[in-house]
Amino acid sequence: MCGRFTLKTPLNQLLLRFQLPPLEWDYTPRYNIAPTQKILTVVSTKGKPKAVPMRWGLIPYWAKESRIGAKMINARQETLTEKVSFRNLVDRKRCLILADGFYEWTTKNSAKIPMYITLREGSPFAMAGLWDTWKQPHDEPIYSCTIITTNANELLSPIHHRMPVILRPDHEEMWLSSAPFSELINLLEPYPSDLMHFYQVSTLVNSPKNDIPECIAQTTH
Repeated sequence: MCGRFTLKTPLNQLLLRFQLPPLEWDYTPRYNIAPTQKILTVVSTKGKPKAVPMRWGLIPYWAKESRIGAKMINARQETLTEKVSFRNLVDRKRCLILADGFYEWTTKNSAKIPMYITLREGSPFAMAGLWDTWKQPHDEPIYSCTIITTNANELLSPIHHRMPVILRPDHEEMWLSSAPFSELINLLEPYPSDLMHFYQVSTLVNSPKNDIPECIAQTTH
């Protein structure tokens, strides 16, 4: 699964990397993004990428309460077309969820040890996502999303059996296109092990109250 991630890349680099127009809101580097918080996503509008802030944790349009989103931060790629929450989104509401690292916990001597996982060159990447709009009468609509996960690659499987789907750069435009999901299933594969890297970090990351650079500092304790 993916329960925490980072997006600390300078804004100008993100805009260039994902070919985005200037943002209409303030961008703040994040070191410990947690479920239900606002995150940076990219959708396609009239064939062009557009950055949209969304709540992490999908709230289906038919949900009676918004709190269901806290339980829907991830979506398994194997069952996307089976789950009622996702099957109506796979063809028309796909998004990129921007990140430059994510956390996963492994167990050592009965203790949960956090690991920080990045691409080997440390560059930002796009995780495959789905989004929806939820609205209550007289309230502003809430745009929310979920991260698609797949089986872990060889590098990460000793830590956890799942990982987020990280799209290859040349697949990002395809994921945002109007192509039917049936033509894109092969994009949802584990990212190559030799292009990734991880190291142990402090348990500071265990609390979402800690959103500081020290969260990603390497440690051996």
